[in-house]
Amino acid sequence: MSRQKNLPFLVFCYALVALFLFLYLFPLFFSFNTSVKTTQEYLLNPTGLTQSWTFQNYVTAWNKAKFGNYILNSVLYTAICTLASLLMSLLIAFPIARKYVAGSNFLYFLFLCGLFLPSGTIPLFQIILKLGLYNTKPGYMLVMTGVSATSVFFFTGYFRSIPRDMDEAAAIDGCNYLYYVFRVIVPLAKPAIVSMGILSMIGVWNDIVSSTIYLSSEMNFNITRGLTVFTGQYSSDWTLTAAGLFIVAAPLIVTYLFAQRYIVDGVMAGGLKG
Repeated sequence: MSRQKNLPFLVFCYALVALFLFLYLFPLFFSFNTSVKTTQEYLLNPTGLTQSWTFQNYVTAWNKAKFGNYILNSVLYTAICTLASLLMSLLIAFPIARKYVAGSNFLYFLFLCGLFLPSGTIPLFQIILKLGLYNTKPGYMLVMTGVSATSVFFFTGYFRSIPRDMDEAAAIDGCNYLYYVFRVIVPLAKPAIVSMGILSMIGVWNDIVSSTIYLSSEMNFNITRGLTVFTGQYSSDWTLTAAGLFIVAAPLIVTYLFAQRYIVDGVMAGGLKG
């Protein structure tokens, strides 16, 4: 009887999930459908299902956008910036969560305020110029590396769910602080680290605004800068643009598919236990 009463609610929930799934997947399907059309077919019927199924657009987009030249730069930027940002966020969030530093609540409040503050592009640009790091890989990575307020907020909530008794036991055994953090806390926080790592990777890999501001030479460009060649002043090649978008997004999609279990675990644990 109870299940029958809840049936309308369950139907509504599934319908709502199906609606959001459609809203998220339809743009991907439309982009893929566009990417396998010829230019002539797209101009004749932009919204219709493809009949040509040509994958030559991907080859042309790869060569025209010089993705092969830029992809190594993007891998370098993403790997270093993500690891550095996660490391700093972990080392800041853990003592705040455990109240091992004076004014932990105030520091936590400051990071929460950081969620609502602008990025400060103009003063940051002036600093990079004065340091002589404009149009350099280290300068760009310095800009893209930072302690994310979102990561600190998320990690703090997750660390609070780990029993404090473990800290006391480690101290009694004479365990070094950093050894304890990296050998005990970090493995326990793997779902949270993967979740924040994916978000950081997306931000660095998909960045086009900061790369346009701080990089001016092709040898330092990241992969997203290659997408600009498909858009002209008076016209755009949308079939090549769609193919280029899928080439850029493919590494992130594959990474998410392999890491989705950790992401769900991290979000659930951080949200329910924080």
